[in-house]
Amino acid sequence: MQTKVKATVVYLRKEDAICLARKKKAIYHDGGELSYSLGTWNGYGGKSEAADADIKDTAIRELLQESTVTAEKDDLVLAADLHFFWENNNTDVSDMEVFFYFCDRWVGEPQESVEMGPSQFFTKETMPYEEMMKNDMMFMPKILTGEVVIGAFYFNTKDEKGMPAFKSVEQVETGTVLPKSEFLFR
Repeated sequence: MQTKVKATVVYLRKEDAICLARKKKAIYHDGGELSYSLGTWNGYGGKSEAADADIKDTAIRELLQESTVTAEKDDLVLAADLHFFWENNNTDVSDMEVFFYFCDRWVGEPQESVEMGPSQFFTKETMPYEEMMKNDMMFMPKILTGEVVIGAFYFNTKDEKGMPAFKSVEQVETGTVLPKSEFLFR
C-alpha cells in the first residue's frame, strides 16, 4: 500500500507497563491539524525526515527528541503497522503510515519536553483509553497481548459511535468491505 507520510510511535515498556505522556502539540498532516490529539496520552514519535536512513532511525530520533531517552534500533520491536486515511481521502494512497514499536531497553529516564508532558507508566488494566486518541483503544489491547496489528483506519467512514472504520491487512488487500460495527485485527 502506498503512503504519503511515514511516522513512528515508540512505547517504552518496563515489565508489564508502558510509558505514555500527554501531547503538548497536536498531530499535523497535509490536511491540517488533528486538534483532538492535543492533551491525549500517547507514546513518543513523529514523522520521518529526509536525514533518517530508515523508519527505525526516525523512531530513535523522535524518542530522543520527545523524551531525552536514547535507545538502539535493535531494541525496537514492531507492535503495529497502520495506515491512516483522513476524512477527505477517497484514494488508495494512505495519508500516513505509522509504525508502532515497543522498546524494552533504553538509557535515561523519560523527561518532559516541548512536545510531551511528564511520563507515566500504565499497565493493561490502568491504560487511560478515555484520554487517548479514539483509534488507540481499537488496537492497543491487541498489541499489549503480543499481537502485531497490521491494517488501515478510514476516517471517512465511521460507525455509530463515531469510531473510524478499520480493515485488517487481508481486507485491504482483497478489497473486502468491513461492516461498520465490526473491527477485525490480525
